[in-house]
Amino acid sequence: MDNRANSWCEVAVRIALGALLFCAASVGEAAQIDGPSINIGAIIALDTSNGKIAKTAIELAVEDVNRNTTILNGMLLNIDIRDSTQDALTGVSAALELIRKGCVSIVGPQTSAVAEFVGYLGSAAHVPIVTFGATNPSFSMHRYPYFVRTLPSDKVQMRAIAKLIEEYRWRDVALVYVDDDLGRGAIPTLSDSLRDVRAKIVLKAAVPPQANVSSMRKLLEDELMGLESRVFVVHMNADLALILFSEAYKLGMIRTDYVWIITDGIASVLDSFSANSLLSMNGVLGIKRKLTRTDQPRVNEFAKRWKQRFRAQNPTLPSLELNARALVAYDTVWAVAIAIDGLLSDGLFNGDCSAAYNSTKILNFKIFACGEELLNQILQTNFVGLSGTVRIIHRTGEPLESSYDIINVVGNRSKIIGSWTEKGLNVQEVNWGGGSTKKPRGWEIPAPGKKLKIAVPWQQGYTRFVCVKPDHASTGAQNKTYEITGFSIDVFETVLKRLDYNLIYEFIPYGNGNAPVGYYDDLVYQVYLQKFDAVVGDVTVLANRSKYVDFTQPYTESGLMMVVAISDKRSSDFWAFLHPFTPTMWITTIAFFIFTGAVVWFLEHRRNRQFRGTPWEQVFTFIWFSFSTLFMTPRQRIVSGLGRAVVAIWRFVVFVLVSSYTASLSSILTARQIVPNVENLESLIAQNLPIGYHQGSFIDKYLVQQLGVNKSVLRPYLTVQDYADALKKGPNNGGVAAIFEEQTIAQHSFLSAGCNDYASVGPAYKTGGFTFVFPKGSPLVSDISKAILNLSESKEMLEIRKRWFNSGENKCNVESSRLDSNKLSLKDFWGIFLSTGCVSFLTLVYYLCRLLYRFVHTNDNSSHANSISTRLRTFAKYADKKDIPAPKRKRQKTATLTYRTAAFTSSEIPVPTGQM
Repeated sequence: MDNRANSWCEVAVRIALGALLFCAASVGEAAQIDGPSINIGAIIALDTSNGKIAKTAIELAVEDVNRNTTILNGMLLNIDIRDSTQDALTGVSAALELIRKGCVSIVGPQTSAVAEFVGYLGSAAHVPIVTFGATNPSFSMHRYPYFVRTLPSDKVQMRAIAKLIEEYRWRDVALVYVDDDLGRGAIPTLSDSLRDVRAKIVLKAAVPPQANVSSMRKLLEDELMGLESRVFVVHMNADLALILFSEAYKLGMIRTDYVWIITDGIASVLDSFSANSLLSMNGVLGIKRKLTRTDQPRVNEFAKRWKQRFRAQNPTLPSLELNARALVAYDTVWAVAIAIDGLLSDGLFNGDCSAAYNSTKILNFKIFACGEELLNQILQTNFVGLSGTVRIIHRTGEPLESSYDIINVVGNRSKIIGSWTEKGLNVQEVNWGGGSTKKPRGWEIPAPGKKLKIAVPWQQGYTRFVCVKPDHASTGAQNKTYEITGFSIDVFETVLKRLDYNLIYEFIPYGNGNAPVGYYDDLVYQVYLQKFDAVVGDVTVLANRSKYVDFTQPYTESGLMMVVAISDKRSSDFWAFLHPFTPTMWITTIAFFIFTGAVVWFLEHRRNRQFRGTPWEQVFTFIWFSFSTLFMTPRQRIVSGLGRAVVAIWRFVVFVLVSSYTASLSSILTARQIVPNVENLESLIAQNLPIGYHQGSFIDKYLVQQLGVNKSVLRPYLTVQDYADALKKGPNNGGVAAIFEEQTIAQHSFLSAGCNDYASVGPAYKTGGFTFVFPKGSPLVSDISKAILNLSESKEMLEIRKRWFNSGENKCNVESSRLDSNKLSLKDFWGIFLSTGCVSFLTLVYYLCRLLYRFVHTNDNSSHANSISTRLRTFAKYADKKDIPAPKRKRQKTATLTYRTAAFTSSEIPVPTGQM
């Protein structure tokens, strides 16, 4: 009882003290009004903590202006403070009364809900509205020419929040906002800022301005707890924020995997929150406008005065702390006072500018004649206040520079952990909810007890990728079960094992085994319609599909292949022996045979009687000599050194030619020569031949739209056997000339089983490859793509390929072997032909020069007087003249031969005569 009595007594004393101070202030104001004065107004929401804090700061600002004898030329500044109670109608009524009373400017309004209407009235009456609290970006000088801010709009702080989200690589954000002009105005601004950092708002949760505990709890349970995204941006007033975080803490939503980011309106008053309130916000991040205080002792002295005045005026309220908004409100009053002083100094304002009634006379107020001049003075504001340097951009009516501190609630206090300016962001280590310093993932999937519904294509074609087999034991049951296997399934399940969290999922077959037209497009679209959470199978990445869904990193090769039937073109005709060489090669070889024979004949003609005779005999001799080197040693004996050199080089050339010819002919007659029945896509289109494709896939549209194929020639098929039958029949028997299929399917499911009958021709047309499908913006895409890349670089992927395709790589040669590739051309032998040609030519030139030299020195001098034709004929006769030297005698091997042996030799061996 004594304690309770003491409490009541303390309250009574505070009330009495407040009454005395209020009366003293009223007396002082009354005394001040007796002299010349200037009236300004203020509209504040006194039913909010920020409103009460700002009211005290504004009153102190007016007192400080009136104490300063260097301003307003001795005139007093009177302020009329009106309560808007956060209600637009009440705020408009208050503004109208202030304008009618002749207020030259209005400080406030504090809230954006009131600002729109007050801004309209101020523009109509030419009364500058200078706000320190309305941050809705839609309220600007473009709409309301007399609307000025001393606090940055939400556009700036939303850029800071977007940079904070980009720093931690979050992509999905939920916005929790108060459902008034303040909150609704932040939605487009935050959305634009997030788009710049490749993030987006996935949920906009509106909180009524009069929300209570039960409605806030319902919002948390119904909309936020089951959301995949766990990054929440909270944009509301401080009173609603206290209720929100209190209920979120009770529901277990203030923990490591949740991210809460509060805006400046809440962060700026955290110091006034109780310790229990801050404990319920443990781990919360926020941004708070950074105040560049240049005169800290002055700020400290003002804070002391403000605290005494606030306690006296609000004795029943809990202790609140001075915040940045209060300092900005203080400086706003000074900005208006300095602007009025500027007009007084210029002689443009004497406190009673002429006025005229509004032309409509509906609202019955006067237009302030000096309003434009006062507005221009406010826009030139540049001074150092308690909140730092106060400068207004003339074009926009907003502060010139803005920076924000990044704050983090740790335990029962908040601390600054970084800062943001237009130049960039700097953040230190963060303590998240639950006391962890590890960065939250920012999303959680699925919600507790929820399974991901993953669709898989059910078709007959390529069971190596996805094979769906109904469980016969469940036939006729309401919920049938299926055995689902395949390469794509194994890859997906292996990828999930590489994630650092578990996914609960179930595979659901799509279709009934028959793929209709547009099957895969329709399957992908089901994800967009939210009937499935993902698609796993042989689905190709396409540009038109990416408009509705997101794709992971491809897990197979990408490309569209053209597969055709092949034929064995092994030569069986009687001209097969000509195939090893190209026509050019044959002509060149024959020419060199004749040329070499002619050179040898010319070198041997004068001295070797085997190269003499009638003209026809000589022609036959040199031709027979050169061609006989192919098969045997020529019967003609070479006697000159130059001839031996030419023949030696030529025999090497002949050896190379014969060896190459033999090898190539053996290959042509024995090896299989694979030749495609169709050369390329151009020949298909030119001849209008039928083309097969996988029914239900994108290939038909691709062929028509991208490659220019006539739609009438396209034939859909379901299975690999259908492909084989169609190619076997051919275009003339109801089949097709070619098949177009994805590279992975063509290599592993079709060509691998028919290497001897089919081959791919032409280039691979680029496509996206096989991938997994998820909804737009799904956070799983990034994690699964990284896991696919890691799997692709490991041996585990090779093992999965071997399991389903029997080998890591396709053993079929995808490029057909052509018959022409076995032919030997001149470019293969130009080196040896060049060598023998040079040797023969140089030898011939040398011999001709030597012969000419002898002819000149042995011929009669009188021949010089003959004509050129005569001399040429004489030289030709000289060159054709026989010049066969006598053979040399054989030397006796020893001088000790017996006489009998010598006698026998002299009687049996004839003595050479020197002539032949």
